[in-house]
Amino acid sequence: MKITGIRTYKFSVPTGRDTRDPRTGALLSSPSKAWLLLRIDTDAGIAGWGEGSGEWLVPSVEATLHEWTGLLVGRDPLGAAALTADIADRLPWKGGPVFGTAIAAIDIALHDIAGRAWGVPIHTLLGGRRRDRIRVYGGAPIGDIRTAVDEALALRAAGYAGIKGNPLEQRRWPLDGAAIDHSAAVVGAIREAVGPDFEIMLDTHGSPQPELSVQFARAIARWRPLFLEEPCKVGSLEALLEVSRHSPVPVAAGEKLFALRDFRPLLERRACAILQPDIGHCFGFTTFMQIASRAEEQQMLMAPHLGVGGILYVASLHAGAATPNFLIQESPSLAGFDRFLEHDLVIRDGCISIPGGPGLGVEVKEADIARMPYEPMPYRQYRHEDGSWKGW
Repeated sequence: MKITGIRTYKFSVPTGRDTRDPRTGALLSSPSKAWLLLRIDTDAGIAGWGEGSGEWLVPSVEATLHEWTGLLVGRDPLGAAALTADIADRLPWKGGPVFGTAIAAIDIALHDIAGRAWGVPIHTLLGGRRRDRIRVYGGAPIGDIRTAVDEALALRAAGYAGIKGNPLEQRRWPLDGAAIDHSAAVVGAIREAVGPDFEIMLDTHGSPQPELSVQFARAIARWRPLFLEEPCKVGSLEALLEVSRHSPVPVAAGEKLFALRDFRPLLERRACAILQPDIGHCFGFTTFMQIASRAEEQQMLMAPHLGVGGILYVASLHAGAATPNFLIQESPSLAGFDRFLEHDLVIRDGCISIPGGPGLGVEVKEADIARMPYEPMPYRQYRHEDGSWKGW
């Protein structure tokens, strides 16, 4: 079997959210997200699907994929790790979000081809599934108490195991104690509404000062959040260690890291309790499973990040099924998935079913996505009251 060519499809998917700063009107969450799907064709008539949805990076990733067409055509698609390593070896630059996302799209599509060719699901190729279903949580804004409680109750009713929101968004300056009080009150109200068996997770988007995150963690510990995600800016291992050592809430991190070597310092120092690689950015299944294996050695759990996209979601489910130290999976709403994919995914009792068909176990509605429009994602504005930058 040989690769004969590739096709890409980029399009915009409405999020149903247009969250803005109540003081300034600045955009905090995008009303749509950009998806980029990759199809790899073979001379055996088998095609595999991957995804390179890097949100604002979609045009760069798409250009990179087409630039690499000559490194793919004529190659055997059944050796995903060897083929993607060969591409990476040709490049003097070894990491980063564009290359990590482009190689992930290829790696996922090659696994899809192999699974279809051999008649087995991808989780079988990854060593076999370790569980019968995947525990999932949904995301929702938690700007005010009433909205947050309503969103949490809606997610519970829809079958999710928990809710993740973004606290401390209201902070007006770097050490804003009022933001801690407000976000803690929201967390407390959610816990009172949903009871003890529904998980609460908090994602600060890697933007607060470490000291603010520690104070926040102490304020919310009594409501037993499952984890506090990205409590400080990426780039300082010592800052992350400082939060992890002093936070009574388990700390999660890793969505902004890509190659295995980027994760190695966190692994060697056990700088957090939970790792969150995104299979769509960390070079695909091959690197994801390497990260998971090393995390298991350090008794760290895996709660994979999911930015966008139906193919990436399904790929994450296969990886989670085969990961011994898996904890929980970030999950979109399945409402509207039928526009893009033929699937049998069902969320019930806090879990989602694991795809069982060959390869990814889903079929892309190619004719439909080919007609969908694309528009670049607008950039968000996370600013303090004085106009200084506070986000990401």
